[in-house]
Amino acid sequence: MLKTMKTKISNWFKRIPIGKKITLLYGGIFAVVLILSSIFIFTNLWYYYRDSSKRELLATMKNIEKFITDGGEVTSQNIHELIKSKNIEARIIVNSGNEPPMATNPGIAPDVSPFNDKIKLKSYEYMGDKYLYCEKTVKYLSNTYVIQVFGLYKYEAQILKLSATLFVGINIFGILAAYLIGVLISRKFLKPITEITETAEKISISDLNLRINVPEADDEIRRLTLTFNDMIKRLESSFENQRQFISDASHELRTPISVIQGYANLLSRWGKGDPEVLDESITSIKSETQYMSDMINQMLYLARGEKNEKEIVRTTFSLNELLADIARDFEVVSENVDFAYNEHGSFYMYGDENLIKQLVYIFLENAIKYGKDENKQIRLSLKGSENQDPVIEIEDNGKGIAEEDLPRIFERFYRGDKSRNKEVPGTGLGLSIAKWIVDVHKGKIDVKSTLGEGTTFSITLPKATPTD
Repeated sequence: MLKTMKTKISNWFKRIPIGKKITLLYGGIFAVVLILSSIFIFTNLWYYYRDSSKRELLATMKNIEKFITDGGEVTSQNIHELIKSKNIEARIIVNSGNEPPMATNPGIAPDVSPFNDKIKLKSYEYMGDKYLYCEKTVKYLSNTYVIQVFGLYKYEAQILKLSATLFVGINIFGILAAYLIGVLISRKFLKPITEITETAEKISISDLNLRINVPEADDEIRRLTLTFNDMIKRLESSFENQRQFISDASHELRTPISVIQGYANLLSRWGKGDPEVLDESITSIKSETQYMSDMINQMLYLARGEKNEKEIVRTTFSLNELLADIARDFEVVSENVDFAYNEHGSFYMYGDENLIKQLVYIFLENAIKYGKDENKQIRLSLKGSENQDPVIEIEDNGKGIAEEDLPRIFERFYRGDKSRNKEVPGTGLGLSIAKWIVDVHKGKIDVKSTLGEGTTFSITLPKATPTD
């Protein structure tokens, strides 16, 4: 039963909004503190009044006891003179043995208790008034004296009753005020979160330019707001890149698809019986199909890389040995190219050796594609010093890149020489892949180019550290 109730309360509390939880928590803590403080103050007040009255009664009791044991004459007048407070009365019952007990000032005192030589403190009520009294039995000579001292507790009781009423009122008002303040505080501090929620509800793929106002206070809300705005900015950039990517891919695929459709229509009309037209159509269709296959594979390669789905196998390897192997292979496959490789220093790096090899080949192949038709020259170099990161340079004497095209050469499908795009083989994704490889290795690429004179790509890669 208890476990079920606890579960229900826990589930109920989970469904409450954060603002109400803060209000309940703040109000609850304040209410507990206020009630405990009131109880503490009231208890101390009650104890003070009761202790004060008790000390007065005991002091009077001792005075009367001393008076009797000193041989004083017990009369109402003499006893009255011993009392220092107007709120205290006393009665003494004298029992001399054979004669009936004689009482001074019979008043309103209670009945005599059984013989007790210890002081007994009790509460007593008479005619609607409250009294606090004590009694003690004293023997002196042949007489027995029962001393009863009582004090009117009416005013103290009224003060305590008024205090209790006041504390209850203060508690009720304080708890209500605490919850009201809690509501205001929670609304104020949760306002940015409410704005984040409302902004998130308004944001869609077609509208990612909304941002949240950043609060001035340097607190968790500000950091949350900055993080959210940064996330929206990255989402906006990502969706924009995606739209651009889809647009570019559609544009690049439109031409080969049109070519394939054109030759298919040509074959269906009259090319089946013409061997020359049939051979030309098949050759073109195969070429365009290969082009689309290469482009799709490279697009998937980039997509996997940007989503961190492509496995990167990092090892420590010698850049000198890698570039030397690339240079030997390149000299074999490249014809009519004046190719040279030189290195200055010995370097090791920590990274994916296959990706670095692919990176260098991309730039070497570009140097061949965009090189001069005759007297084509390509220089591969490894430079650096002991205190610097290694730099791989690929230099050619080709057509060069226009200055306005330099900032965009690493964009997907961007090809600066638009007039000869179809003459030069490729998909326009090679440099994008190269840029991704350099980025995942935390390197950088610098480009220098002059139209008609050539281009130099400088790739700086971090060298291996002792930890690597």
